[in-house]
Amino acid sequence: MKILAALLALALASAASAAEQSVERDIPYSQSSDEYARQRCALDVKYQKDESGRRVLVWFHGGGITSGNKHFPANLPKDFVVVAANYRLSPKASAEKAIEDAAEAVAWTFKNIEKFGGDPKKIFVSGHSAGAYLAGMVGFNPEYLGKFGIKNTDIAGLALVSGQATTHFRVRSDLGDKSNSLKPKIDRYALLGSLDNPIPPLCLILGDRNIEFPERVEENLLLASAVKKLKLSDIVEICEMQGLNHSQVGVPAGIVIDGFAKRVLAVRK
Repeated sequence: MKILAALLALALASAASAAEQSVERDIPYSQSSDEYARQRCALDVKYQKDESGRRVLVWFHGGGITSGNKHFPANLPKDFVVVAANYRLSPKASAEKAIEDAAEAVAWTFKNIEKFGGDPKKIFVSGHSAGAYLAGMVGFNPEYLGKFGIKNTDIAGLALVSGQATTHFRVRSDLGDKSNSLKPKIDRYALLGSLDNPIPPLCLILGDRNIEFPERVEENLLLASAVKKLKLSDIVEICEMQGLNHSQVGVPAGIVIDGFAKRVLAVRK
């Protein structure tokens, strides 16, 4: 509880000192001709005017790939340019289409973020729950960004907040898997099934294993161990936040992301 109180105090201090930021909303990012993609595939950008070279965070919301809407994450300092993206939801679109949308949103960011003061070499990709799964798939599997001429390792870092490391339960369901969703499955739609290539620096942020989503901490511990053993990334961090459940961990995660990004960029200088 003392750690949580300190984190929240830091967050309040940061929010109080932050200068007002500009926001541009509902920017379309998809080139798809699909009508539902044209409805859902839009993003918001929060930035400081007349700035350049800023750190960037692309953020994907949670909701099991069936619900939710774009929003800016809490407790990020003002020197981040933040991109909050929507993506297609099941059942109107098969859940794996959300991975493609996430990749296209990240590609849009690489191509456009300098207009908002962001540095394309400082793009971090993140999200909570289903959003973390989508961010992870884009960062782990080079095929998704490769379609846009971008390497997955061009991402500065991945900060995944309570994301599924096995195949996402909604992706499984939409592809016809009728088995119990708590039965782990690892295939090409799993982060754990995408360990054949180098990945960006990785930070896994989780709640307390006693009250987190079932198996969430354990599968992420396995993911971190595998990435380290296979030497797929030179930076692998894992943060289990005691006393916080699956929903609560998203609130202070911005403070952890800030520190992770600073460490990554310090090494890259």
